[in-house]
Amino acid sequence: MISSHTGFHPLKEVWLGDCYPASWYDQFDSSTRDVFYEITELPKHDLARFEKKLQELGVKTHRPNFQRRDDYCDYQGRLCKPPITPRDWAMVLGDTLYVIPQYEQSFTGFDMVIDDYRLHNQKVQVLDRSEPDPMCFLPFPSTVRVGKDLFVDFHNNDPNSQHVHQVCQMFAQQYRVHISHTGDHHDGVFCPVAPGQIFSTHYRKAYGQTFPDWQVFCLEDTTRHRIYNGRNGRWWVDGIDLQVHNESILKYASDWIGNFQETVFEVNMLVIDEKNVCCIVEDPAGFRRLEELGITPHVIDFRTRGFWDGGLHCLTVDIHRLGEQPDYWPLRGPTGIYTYAV
Repeated sequence: MISSHTGFHPLKEVWLGDCYPASWYDQFDSSTRDVFYEITELPKHDLARFEKKLQELGVKTHRPNFQRRDDYCDYQGRLCKPPITPRDWAMVLGDTLYVIPQYEQSFTGFDMVIDDYRLHNQKVQVLDRSEPDPMCFLPFPSTVRVGKDLFVDFHNNDPNSQHVHQVCQMFAQQYRVHISHTGDHHDGVFCPVAPGQIFSTHYRKAYGQTFPDWQVFCLEDTTRHRIYNGRNGRWWVDGIDLQVHNESILKYASDWIGNFQETVFEVNMLVIDEKNVCCIVEDPAGFRRLEELGITPHVIDFRTRGFWDGGLHCLTVDIHRLGEQPDYWPLRGPTGIYTYAV
């Protein structure tokens, strides 16, 4: 069943990303092959732990189904980024799953699952990238669903901003759409963990406008500074020498690497339900706050987050969460567009 109105209702079904089979790198020279083996083996181990924890918590999981290497190559035969962070290009809004195809043949890695949804009359829109559909420009990680309210962030000077405005106007028929222009990934700077409760960083100060009357707990962000200080490259993985392998990574995987400095992985959490949340690292102050709220944190380390630029929220797409569409601010006003300077 495809249905999700918030990021914190009880989670029943989820997509979990993956990286390619290690054998797909066998054509590289031995040094390059070995580093790609490592950035494959480490996440596969951590993702398996994550999947096990999700299943223990009663969540049905779907993983990419890799068949042919050529399905994931561009026209020059180069491997495109694996479907490891599906939150970047897939989103459930209400009873509809929106998917931006990532590969030349419109493959996503979850194609068999999509076929099954359609067989059972579920609503799936695989967006047309050739037109392109304006929905292709909506920044899915920066679109936060809170019942009747949507929170969307994008650069106002982005050349595609007119398409994003067009999509926001479309959804404004059904939602109160709150627009900001910081350029941050929403799920990399804050996380609503329960009705009335937000985990955030020092980046956001305008919650009094966007989430009136909700309590905001600000993380100190200490691990971000401890891990990243002195790292000058576009990626990092502990134990892999950036200076030695950076040339190979940029040659074969330059398009795979995001900007790890835009994400505070501590707030990139996956809320399971009102009693459980999965987080990427132990934060003593944050854990104390979760415990005060009656929420148990489950730590799943993702050791290659500095390469894939993905926390636990990025690695997933919630397909089915229990509950109808609530209105947390019934006195706020009608549906439409609301703009903020945050």
